[in-house]
Amino acid sequence: MSEPRQSPEEVTQNLPRFPPRPTDTAPLYPADELMKLQSIMDNRQGQLPPQPPPRKKTTWVGKALALVAVAVVSGFVWWVLQPSDPVDKPVAQPQKTAGEFEFTSVSQLPDPVKDSDCAAHATGQTQAFLKTTPCLQLTRAFYSAKLPDGRIVYSSVSVVKMRTAAEAKQLRELTQKDGTGNVKDLVLDKAISVPPLTTLANGGYASEQRDEEVVIVESDSPVRGADALAHNKEMKKVSADAIRLASSFA
Repeated sequence: MSEPRQSPEEVTQNLPRFPPRPTDTAPLYPADELMKLQSIMDNRQGQLPPQPPPRKKTTWVGKALALVAVAVVSGFVWWVLQPSDPVDKPVAQPQKTAGEFEFTSVSQLPDPVKDSDCAAHATGQTQAFLKTTPCLQLTRAFYSAKLPDGRIVYSSVSVVKMRTAAEAKQLRELTQKDGTGNVKDLVLDKAISVPPLTTLANGGYASEQRDEEVVIVESDSPVRGADALAHNKEMKKVSADAIRLASSFA
């Protein structure tokens, strides 16, 4: 059975038109294909490596300034936290080490001499006391000093170390009395020669107790003053100043 034949107008209407006119409807892209394309683009973007943030350049100048700032702040905090001193707090004064006279060792005896037998280097009642109450050690040194008028004074500095402070006190009290003898000065003991002096005992005496030790000093000058009392007073002044010398060798 044959199909019915179309008229020329119907054939013309069924043919596609090129190019399409604005009134023609454009073909739509399938929705599932669009979703696939979007998924592919998203995957490619996710595969790209993340870009690191830009690093800040720090120069040595910036580091130095930062350290200085930290030091300043730390110093300020330390200063604030320090307790304030009272206004009436006494200021420490430097101790005076030099004395009134300048003493020097003599060339005949530049170093101190030591002995453990104190009685053998003493006289009178002092010698008797040291025989019954022996010392531990006797150390003696010899010095010279110049007076303002130019005269030379010689000083014999003796340090007697006893066993106890009580024995040292007894020894000092005994030597302070007149006519009780003393520890021999180095001129009297013939350890040194200073003509015309044969002893320093006729000059000036001074002593001091330091716990178990007794410092004894005798001083005199070969040239004596016209006034015996004034001379003795001046020699005592030299001896009292020479006591400090015991700290340098005892």
